[in-house]
Amino acid sequence: MKRILARHSPLLILAGLCVALAVWSPEFRQTNNLQQVALRTCVVGIMAIGQILVILTAGIDLSVGSVAALSAVVAGLLMTKAELPIIVAVLAGCGTGLACGALNGLLITKGRIPPFIVTLGMMLAARGAALLVADAKPVYGLPASFLYLGGGKKIGDVGGWWIPVVIVLVLMAVFAVTLAFTRFGRSLFATGGNLAGARLSGIAVDSVRTRAYMLCGLLAAFGGIMEAARLSSANPSGYEGYELEAIAACVIGGASLMGGEGGAVGVIAGALIMKVLVNICNLKDISVHWQGVLVGTLIVALVYYDHLRKRRAGLLRE
Repeated sequence: MKRILARHSPLLILAGLCVALAVWSPEFRQTNNLQQVALRTCVVGIMAIGQILVILTAGIDLSVGSVAALSAVVAGLLMTKAELPIIVAVLAGCGTGLACGALNGLLITKGRIPPFIVTLGMMLAARGAALLVADAKPVYGLPASFLYLGGGKKIGDVGGWWIPVVIVLVLMAVFAVTLAFTRFGRSLFATGGNLAGARLSGIAVDSVRTRAYMLCGLLAAFGGIMEAARLSSANPSGYEGYELEAIAACVIGGASLMGGEGGAVGVIAGALIMKVLVNICNLKDISVHWQGVLVGTLIVALVYYDHLRKRRAGLLRE
């Protein structure tokens, strides 16, 4: 029972938090407000799913926000300037993110450069590239049919908010199954749990880590394109801080920054916990600065709990 509760603690925390806030604030439980919370969680949730793949290997990706901006700008320009079909532009944007992730992975695995340095460099390079490509201006005039992807349009009389929510749920289910039942998923856990042991057991750890960064870049790109569809513009200066939100969602969702622990369901729960806290702060007119204090304190507390648990179990060396 303790193992079950520990494994699903993010979901239990989310459920308890939502019940408490619904009782405390009538505005919180209104349908429109809950829809907005779900919609605003989607982009961070998609990026967090990609981030958890990297964190499982004991790595980190600081470039997801900048990669999202670059990919969104590329897709937006192809739709507006080159007038390419929407599907082609979206695939090109996703390919941009995939290429950035592949470069990250190769530099880390073949170049033996620490992930923090590589992804920090990619964060700066991708942001600069986005500003250069877009001439430091947001890309407007995106096709109306493209806006459905981000929930920015309605289908008939039904709000389109559910489209990105369904996409996130499908991605969550796909990667939850992948992590639990596939060879690649087990290899991610093994690589993050004990890199040397995984290599000696026959796992191609360099390939596993590279694929993790590639998927992280791909999902960051898709999340950025979805956000552009929601806002009806692709902003090369946007998405700042999204990498930190994605990492925070992973930590709150039960992932260990030491690698080898976490899951797709947990990170979505972690993203929802963050957005629910921000939402209630907005409803109660609490300063945005206090929102940062609240989320930051929660992250530190959960990391401390994770280290304390591992230390008691003898899994953490001083």
